[in-house]
Amino acid sequence: MRILFARRGRAAVLAALLAVALTATACAGDGGEATSTADLSLLGPAKAATGTPVKIGWVSTGKTQAVDTTDEIRGAQAAAAYANEHLGGLGGHPIQVVVCEDRSTPAEAQDCGNQFVTERVSAVAGGSPGQTDPWIQIVTPAGIPAVLNFASTQIVLRTPNVFVWGNPLGAFGTPAAYAREHGVHKATVLVIDVPAASGPARQLSPLFFGNAGSSVNVIAIPPGTPDLTPQIQTAQNEQSGMYHVLGDPTFCSGAIKAIRTLGITAPITALDRCIGSDGGASIPGGFSDVQIIAQSNADPNDPEFKLFSAVIAQYGGGLGVDANSISGYQGMLGLVRAFNASGSTDTAPAGISAALKAMPPTPYPLGGGATFQCNGQAIRAISPNICSTVGFVADAAEDGALSNFRKPDATGIYELKR
Repeated sequence: MRILFARRGRAAVLAALLAVALTATACAGDGGEATSTADLSLLGPAKAATGTPVKIGWVSTGKTQAVDTTDEIRGAQAAAAYANEHLGGLGGHPIQVVVCEDRSTPAEAQDCGNQFVTERVSAVAGGSPGQTDPWIQIVTPAGIPAVLNFASTQIVLRTPNVFVWGNPLGAFGTPAAYAREHGVHKATVLVIDVPAASGPARQLSPLFFGNAGSSVNVIAIPPGTPDLTPQIQTAQNEQSGMYHVLGDPTFCSGAIKAIRTLGITAPITALDRCIGSDGGASIPGGFSDVQIIAQSNADPNDPEFKLFSAVIAQYGGGLGVDANSISGYQGMLGLVRAFNASGSTDTAPAGISAALKAMPPTPYPLGGGATFQCNGQAIRAISPNICSTVGFVADAAEDGALSNFRKPDATGIYELKR
């Protein structure tokens, strides 16, 4: 199926994309420590940074009444310490991390932006902060680049001098690539009906699945719906060849349970955030045979994950292995790898920005061998600020433990066809 977009249609798709608030990060176990099995030899030989320190701002939600992402900060600090002792810091300069917590409020995010300008940081980095727009609108006019592991607001994707290491479109594009690999010609997306999820699902799923040669039926279901069987029965009657589930753990559990109750044997994919603390205990058979869409490769046997475990063991001070520590590690180490790969030693804000634009393809932290490159070409049709198309499919055990991470071929999935 070829989807045609007039100028107005393309703008509508882009507007929907820019509203995406899904922040899919890898589900990496239960927060257990990495110290017991880490191989510290993977840190490599000592290569200490010896130049003048370079200040890098780090923005994170931090601790609020609702959430606690302080492990993201600690993950970033661990990555910086590793870089300072083993990678020569940032172009030979030791990294000094300047931390600010946005507390998920625009006012505090603005305060962070002002702090970073006052501190004369050379760049502002983050994992998946709760607030991005207020501080980006302060630091980028001051010439300071913003680098994020995973974010997708309109400001993030449209503002010059902003770089996004990961792929915020993977929640929709990776399952489309999976459908193409498995010859699925008709798919169903089951999405929780909240604006941040159902709006983008309705706009982006037809585009990405269409590029994969599949039609798609998007079914948005209100949160709290006690029985999802009627909606899924409708999709079954249309002979859907695949079901993709997006929502919180409660929604996902209800959707998967209904699919199994109806005896449907078509493949099921689900976003990694579907795996909650109960490990799928409320689902008959748990997550067995569900394919999980993930942003990072958290396979303990993967070389990148082994390096991550070693870094956290050596520099994390008892930090657990979870989605927050992973996000912080990816955000900071992504900056180090991208800058150092360029060969530059100019750590002034303009120098960092130029280096990121000139970097060659570089291994994405915890990317299972995938690379990222910030030359504006990764998903150019949608945003030049996105640096990769990385996305994974993983097998899930009954309790939600993930293994066998794969990267489906995303060639052509993210195009906007006219």
